[in-house]
Amino acid sequence: MKNVIFLLGILLVISCAKTEVPSAPPPTPIAQEESIKFTISPDITSNNYLLNKDSLDFTISVNSKIPSQGIIYSIQVIRTDSNLTIFKLDTTSGNASNNIKATGFNIKGSYTLKITLTSKATSTNTINQNYTLSRNRIYKNYLSSSYDLSNYDIWFSSAQLFKSDGSKYLNNPFIDEQSAQLDIDGDGLEDLFYFESYDLKISPTPNPPPSIFMNNGTTLKQTNYTGANIKDPHGTKILVGDFNNDSLPDIFSNVAVDPPFGAFAFLNDNNHLLLNSKNGFSFVKEFLDQGYWYTGCSGDIDNDGDLDIITFNFHNQANGVKSRILWNDGKANFTIDFNGIGDIPVADASELVDINVDGFLDLVINFHPNGASRINDFRILWGNGKGFTIANSSSISISGEWYLMNLDFIDIDKDGTKEIIPSGNYDNPAGGATIYFISFFKSEDKGKTYSDKTTQYIDNNKATRFYHIRVQDIDKNGMLDIFSGEKKDNIRWEWNGSKFIKK
Repeated sequence: MKNVIFLLGILLVISCAKTEVPSAPPPTPIAQEESIKFTISPDITSNNYLLNKDSLDFTISVNSKIPSQGIIYSIQVIRTDSNLTIFKLDTTSGNASNNIKATGFNIKGSYTLKITLTSKATSTNTINQNYTLSRNRIYKNYLSSSYDLSNYDIWFSSAQLFKSDGSKYLNNPFIDEQSAQLDIDGDGLEDLFYFESYDLKISPTPNPPPSIFMNNGTTLKQTNYTGANIKDPHGTKILVGDFNNDSLPDIFSNVAVDPPFGAFAFLNDNNHLLLNSKNGFSFVKEFLDQGYWYTGCSGDIDNDGDLDIITFNFHNQANGVKSRILWNDGKANFTIDFNGIGDIPVADASELVDINVDGFLDLVINFHPNGASRINDFRILWGNGKGFTIANSSSISISGEWYLMNLDFIDIDKDGTKEIIPSGNYDNPAGGATIYFISFFKSEDKGKTYSDKTTQYIDNNKATRFYHIRVQDIDKNGMLDIFSGEKKDNIRWEWNGSKFIKK
């Protein structure tokens, strides 16, 4: 009995003894992040930092300790006139320095650059800064052939045209020959230069100054021409290019004014060159040889870094004024050269294009060897950097019924020889409305001969009306388009990989 009591006592002592629990170590203090600080190079902190190109390259340098999980970079550029975001970047980096290229500054104006840096681990550790930027004048490369520059950046509609008083403008420059698009004021938006029609019932025929339509991003508003005084202004085919190498677009006008009621056998007019400046078309250079200057083209024929001009006098057989090459010295001083093309009669279409991609511009023309007769002589005069001759050319057979209005070029199969797309109109044999058409000519022997492949490459090649035809990917979907310059008409064919299909 005593043994039992003793055992119970021992158990009671054990059960009442306090259990020793090991104490937890004290928590490790959380490291405090250093507040984010940064600088930018180049220094754009000054008010209205000026940009001279379409992008801003800058470096963000973090001057504080980088948080362990890195920093979230949020960068946004907004055009202030429209609150349009032109650039946005969200990324995470653990680097102390990051190079950024913000793009989209292709419109002259003011911009806001917003930069926010935030710790990925601690959202409250953040810093943001805004900067004011201004884009200077836009300098597009206008040292290109008149053909290349005729494939404009924008597809305009006549519905966008308004008079200076805000009323609707009723003429349609996009179905007339005598219009051209170019960025006159360097704001990054193409404007419209247009010689309006004139009343043939008035004698002598009036020559109104050109109409200028400035682009504000949505509409084209007519403004008064305030440039240099032009002698007998009224262009036919207008050539755009930088003819004096000052990076500004100039205008060369071939001039052929119709006489009222045939009052004059050949109303003689002279070509002129309007030289652009930051204050507009402030200077004109007149070419005093009078003729009926219906077509022409420009480009760097001799590869010396400036734009030369070819201009054809339609009535040279009647008035003896020769067609010519105008060789440029780079400052819009020209030397006249009649060799090779001076006696080509009645030319009505011409373009300078490097057809065989040998580095020399070739001259593609259509003329009428028998004057008033409708015999078309369509050919390529091959370029060699010195000039052009009929002797060094390739002839292309086309219908004598065609009135050619446009010549366009593409290398659709990338074989190194451009296909030719003549377009124009012909009289409807059944009577009624004139038929407008596009066609497609292809060479299989590097340009020596061309054959008509219209049915193979173009679906339904007829249209209701057009003047300017362009060949480019106008809707930016990666597929080439052939289309009329008047967007409102919506005359367009699109390449589907094997054929141009009418849309």
